[in-house]
Parts: sequence; C-alpha cells; structure tokens
Amino acid sequence: MKRIYNALAIALVIAGLSACNSQTSTQKTEEKDTFTNNNNLEDLQGTYEYSQNGDTISLKLAVQNDSLIGDLTYALKEKDKNVGVFRGVVQDSLIVGEYYFQSEGMESKRETVLGMVPEGLIEGFGEVVDSEDGMRFVDKNNLRFDHGMVLKKK
Repeated sequence: MKRIYNALAIALVIAGLSACNSQTSTQKTEEKDTFTNNNNLEDLQGTYEYSQNGDTISLKLAVQNDSLIGDLTYALKEKDKNVGVFRGVVQDSLIVGEYYFQSEGMESKRETVLGMVPEGLIEGFGEVVDSEDGMRFVDKNNLRFDHGMVLKKK
C-alpha cells in the first residue's frame, strides 16, 4: 500500500511540474505575441538613432505593402561608414530583412535582424556565413541582442 502512495505522490509532483512549465511557456508566448500585436507596421515607421562614444547608427523606416523599408547608416568610430537600404518584415518580435549597402566603394548585402524592445530597436548579432546571397546568419535562433546599442525612436 505504501508503494502505491509513493507512486501516486511522484505522479502528482511530475504533473505539477509539467503544469508549471507549460504555464510559464504559454505566458512567455502570450507576452511576446501581445508585444508584437501592439506594434503594427505603422507604429514602427519613423526615425531611429543610436549615438554614443563616437558611434552613430541611423535608421528611417517606412511601410511599403507588408514590409518595412528605409535608409540605414552606420558611422562607427574608427570604421568605414556604411550607407544603404534596409528591407524587412516583422516576424514575432523581430524585424528580419536584408541590408543593401556600400562600403569602401563596394556594394554588399547582409542579413539583418532587429529586435523590438520597449526602448526601440536593437540589432541581433551571431555567427554568419558568406554565401552567394551575401552574409547570412547560421542560426537566427541564437542571435545576441546584449550589446546595448539601442536605436531609439525620435
């Protein structure tokens, strides 16, 4: 009889832990969806800028059909200036797209992912590969958004 109670207690603990994990996962998904749904494309239009310690990043976004398009400029201290156009779409709480730019007289293209945070937009960084289609992320699920260069909406 004692074994039955032990087995029942273990089953209840496992069921309780599963419910907690399920609720946490559902809650995170709902928070992410709520944040994304509150940001329609029109809300994302505008000029975003980061400027600190001699580094400046400027992005001016406009809506074009179901996409976002805009001028993107990087003027980072002690690096070549990049000037180009960003085209992207909203996927969850990210803006995923391509950055077509010129640097050192050469035209280039690279995949660019911007995370939507309450303060504005922040670029994701991760491992990339050079392909025929420009620089691409190896795995967009492993991008880092922790560098602190938040583009704030003006």
